[in-house]
Amino acid sequence: MTESELIIQRLYDLMRERNLTVNRLATLAGVTQSTVSSFIYRQSVPKVDLLHSLCSALGVSVHDFFDFPPYNEVEK
Repeated sequence: MTESELIIQRLYDLMRERNLTVNRLATLAGVTQSTVSSFIYRQSVPKVDLLHSLCSALGVSVHDFFDFPPYNEVEK
């Protein structure tokens, strides 16, 4: 799985846990639906400022957003 796919999957997982649609997440983050959709469907990683806004809308810190394997594993 690519870095982009991991991040997008994590975003989808958090959205599902909170029963949020792309449109609702965009509204809560203060961005347009097309902004959120564009990186999801193109499978590109959002810029840091957008990721921060999305995390705020999801009620998680950026640190907590990346607290999943492989990001929270120590390389040996």
